[in-house]
Amino acid sequence: MEHPTKNLRRPVLQNMPALTDPLLYSEGDPFEVWRTLRRESPVSWHEYGEHGGYWAVTTHAAGLEVLTEWERFTSTKGIFLRTNFKDPYPGAGTMMALSDPPRHDRLRKAIMGLFTVRAIAKMEERTRDVVRTALHGVVEAGHCDFVKDIAARIPLAVSAELLSISMDDVEMLAKVTTEAAENSTDINGIEAQLAHFEILRHYSEIIEEKRRNPGRDLVSALTTAQAEGLDITDDEVILTCDNVIVAANETTRQAVGAGMYALLQSPDQWQALRAGDLKLKTAAEEFLRWTAPVTHILRTAQHDTVLEGVEIRAGDAVTVWLPSLNRDEKVFDQPDRFLLDRTSNHHVSFGGGGHFCIGANLARLTIRVMLEELAQLPAEIEVSGEPKRIASHILGGLTSLPLTFRPH
Repeated sequence: MEHPTKNLRRPVLQNMPALTDPLLYSEGDPFEVWRTLRRESPVSWHEYGEHGGYWAVTTHAAGLEVLTEWERFTSTKGIFLRTNFKDPYPGAGTMMALSDPPRHDRLRKAIMGLFTVRAIAKMEERTRDVVRTALHGVVEAGHCDFVKDIAARIPLAVSAELLSISMDDVEMLAKVTTEAAENSTDINGIEAQLAHFEILRHYSEIIEEKRRNPGRDLVSALTTAQAEGLDITDDEVILTCDNVIVAANETTRQAVGAGMYALLQSPDQWQALRAGDLKLKTAAEEFLRWTAPVTHILRTAQHDTVLEGVEIRAGDAVTVWLPSLNRDEKVFDQPDRFLLDRTSNHHVSFGGGGHFCIGANLARLTIRVMLEELAQLPAEIEVSGEPKRIASHILGGLTSLPLTFRPH
């Protein structure tokens, strides 16, 4: 059934692949679908099971309008499409990612000092040690699955202290954060629940210790703010930590894994990187544009409104498809080319507005250091098996990327 709205200037497109079909992402071509939507129906209605449907926003300007105007489009009803996305979402209205101002701003302010450019710059030496050790280890082995052996392990190894994680727990938490993210469409499913349980248990076990002996880390920042009057319970501290650790790990993991494959598929870009012809900060931004680790973000209309000439009713689900925004022909020159020297790069891989990814500076640092270390790696690198794409409409990237390394 079409959405019952007035003055619908763009028709609902027929015979389009479902944007929520996992096979579109693991075996199909979602970019062709998004390209058609940008051209023919930038704000389009899509049916989605028993709960009715949702609006899909696929152009850069309209997408940013949704992401930045929280008075019109709220985060408190959930941030991803799920089979039961109309049901209450765990932590809605209390977790940072699932709240609007003023609560969101108070929570973000409590931890923002940990993620500033200056604070993250102090982590460069640690980041370089982690990345260099991991890369030289796989060169010595001669082969690896780059997603599982490098991309999945580096983010939490780099940020463990910042995220209140002991080095003994890094491998376990890296595994469960991946499981939590990969099962995010079914937040009530057993796999997602077990993964989040392990994360929540970790933080519940350390919260009292951090309260007694605070450091410069996530739990300490939240419990200190709580003691100073922030309206946040211990359960909400733990839920916020769960949200931050999953987001921090997965964004960087997917950007590094999928970006590495794009690099190896673009010999001219790989040669330019190894020759030192590129500005690494610029190249890191193209990594992020190209990979867009988060596929869509959900908002809910607060009241009747109009977007791109389409009337949207209060309570309607409105989704923004970030990879499509990153390929918008009106914003990017040659959007379907992977160009590490791209200087005009207004990508939205970190979202937009007040919910702009709090870990963006850390992700940028990790990717920049990874590129620099790859450029200097004394080995030839080749794809040695079929990469496998994630079957998900929430996360974009790879689950596997087999590589071989031949030392010089």
